Amino acid sequence: MKEKPAETLISFGREKKLLLAWLVLLAPLPLPFNEQILEWPALFLYAFLLIHFIQRVERERDTVLPNWVLNVLGLLYMPILAIDLQASFARGRPVAALLHLIMFLILCKIYAVRREKDKWHLIIAAFFLFVGSMATSTHMSVVIYLVAYMVLMLLVLSRFAHFNVLTKMRQRRPADVGGAIRLHEAPSRQAPLRWPLVVCTVLIVALAIPTFATLPRLREPFIFGPGGGSSLIRTSGFSDSVDLSQTSSIRGNREVVLRMKFSEARPADAPILRLKGATFDRYANNRWHRQLDYANYILPNVENVFRLSAAPTESSVEIFRERINSNGILLPMETARFVFNGARVSEVGLDLGGAVFLARPPPQTIRYTAYLADTPQINARLRSRTSSSSTPEEDEPYAGLDPGGLTDPIRELAREVMGDPSDPVIDRIYRLESYLLRELSYTTVFLNREGDNPLEDFLFVHKSGHCELFASAMVLMLRAEGIPARFIAGFLDAEYNPLEGYYMVRQENAHAWVEAYTEDQGWQVFDPTPPDGRPAAPERSLSLLVQQLYDFLTFRWDRYVLTYGAADQRSFFQDVREWIEKIWGRFSDERQNVEAPEEKPGGFQVDNETEIREPKLWLAQVPVALAVAVFVGALVALLFWHRRRLLTAEAAYMKLRRHLANAGLAISDTLAPLELEEIAAAAYPAAAEPTRRVMALYLRDSFAEKGLSRDERAGLAPALDEVRLAIRRTDRERRRRS
Repeated sequence: MKEKPAETLISFGREKKLLLAWLVLLAPLPLPFNEQILEWPALFLYAFLLIHFIQRVERERDTVLPNWVLNVLGLLYMPILAIDLQASFARGRPVAALLHLIMFLILCKIYAVRREKDKWHLIIAAFFLFVGSMATSTHMSVVIYLVAYMVLMLLVLSRFAHFNVLTKMRQRRPADVGGAIRLHEAPSRQAPLRWPLVVCTVLIVALAIPTFATLPRLREPFIFGPGGGSSLIRTSGFSDSVDLSQTSSIRGNREVVLRMKFSEARPADAPILRLKGATFDRYANNRWHRQLDYANYILPNVENVFRLSAAPTESSVEIFRERINSNGILLPMETARFVFNGARVSEVGLDLGGAVFLARPPPQTIRYTAYLADTPQINARLRSRTSSSSTPEEDEPYAGLDPGGLTDPIRELAREVMGDPSDPVIDRIYRLESYLLRELSYTTVFLNREGDNPLEDFLFVHKSGHCELFASAMVLMLRAEGIPARFIAGFLDAEYNPLEGYYMVRQENAHAWVEAYTEDQGWQVFDPTPPDGRPAAPERSLSLLVQQLYDFLTFRWDRYVLTYGAADQRSFFQDVREWIEKIWGRFSDERQNVEAPEEKPGGFQVDNETEIREPKLWLAQVPVALAVAVFVGALVALLFWHRRRLLTAEAAYMKLRRHLANAGLAISDTLAPLELEEIAAAAYPAAAEPTRRVMALYLRDSFAEKGLSRDERAGLAPALDEVRLAIRRTDRERRRRS
């Protein structure tokens, strides 16, 4: 067999393959967490094959697939790709098929690496896989992955460049008789990359932040989710449908739905906050349905303000609505008008009960400001259609009087509870509300409840249920007595977050209540759910503070990264301009004539670009302290793990150089290994033997065809400990003698 030339033994192909394998292995890590963009079995198979490749490379086993195998694999994958594309488009996630294809190509390529340029092809493929992981990730923890993978990419590129330089230097170096390279002239395989990597990472992050803030936005932000484009990513369970046959409960669901910043501090005796999300008129097949065919649509005025009523307003609230499975614009019941901040909306819809909705669920967090009156503003309609005639047509039923769901037992109970029909209507409504509050109880336990009529089971059998059952029963019983009523879905109460001074409405605040109509008072709110079943703000505790801290960080990420759009960019440049003008005014000794903001009717100021400002509280420093604590904990864990892992010969050699340099020896970067051994033996004779062991293993691992065994690597750390102990004893003895 023809012997390989020396230069092929020092081309560092093994090290490059290992670096590439880790690079492509970690690239798709976030994908299975992102709305099932990548299936877990696909990731496990991909990781298994790459780990198998890594093990073969570490054992010096050649793994190169021939070209005919690659051709066969490509032909076999063609029908799989066609099926995968069809399935991905059917599921609305065509990006999944593209990711599968990239992973397949990476696996084929890494098992068939022959030339140097093949390695660069793998780096490019890993980059595209990394881009797919980042583009489909919305959680703020992806920042950790971004920085870690960026460091890994920089490390791989730096090591590749270093290996290429070493290879060329050694190939040009004169050789001895027989073609052997003189080991004492060999440069170090370990490049000083630690500080360059740290500096490069800091510089990249420092440049990325202003670049992200100033890069022109040509449109509003979007989330790259299922479907490969602008897509809804659902982050909570509230929706526009109500099915009483489903017995699941959302109590305990801490997902944030809304964040609200009031223009004035809410007094302690303020009424409980109710946010209207959707109204339902028709009940059929145990489900409530919205009659959006009868909805009205309103247009904004020239100031982009949507007016719901003419009532005067005295306060406002800025609302951040998260991505939820609903097209409703959640508004406090007191809302008289509202305006969208940073977005232009051409029209909004009003259902029969006056709830505001958009044509489709927004694909991102949206901001709007609601201007509040003193009393609830219920923009409900009594008739389904708006007509000029005083009497409804035959095909125009009264809204709120649909008889669907009514049965004889429910009619009889309504007649018995509400009393004489000649009594005032409002008194009869209060009797029904009091009966439901008094005679039935709230529960979230629904075992063995599988009846065909959940409302009859609730009223006559179990006499317990959740808020949707209470509200549904009251609506149907009012309709049985000829009183128009509607089922209302929304949210009740809110939780104050002192970290930033806003109120949070969580998914567990979802609630259902009733709106009923009387000729004297119009539409009024009634809540038949017992007090123990109504959402309420939690008591202050350490666990609540931790949850609010997490929400604080999540809100910042969502607000200033995911949904950072053109309006925010305009506000950013406006702040920069004002800051420059302020600095210029100080240098020019000119007073800035700041005009007072225009006072708007209602005693508050309207500003579409208003941002939530951070209050100067000690709690505002908690996120920084927590981030520092997490970073220090991660660093300690990393150091502990690093100390427990087996040393490589190269790492042991670099530690040996540091020990000798710290002892006062002149160890330059160009000092050859054998010369280092001689210097160490002369200065510290007691350390000569362990130094010789470390040096022998390092030279054999660097220039022999076979790497070190596990037992040999395990012996490196004890040898270094012997060197360190010998240096310490020798120095102590020298000090004692002097």
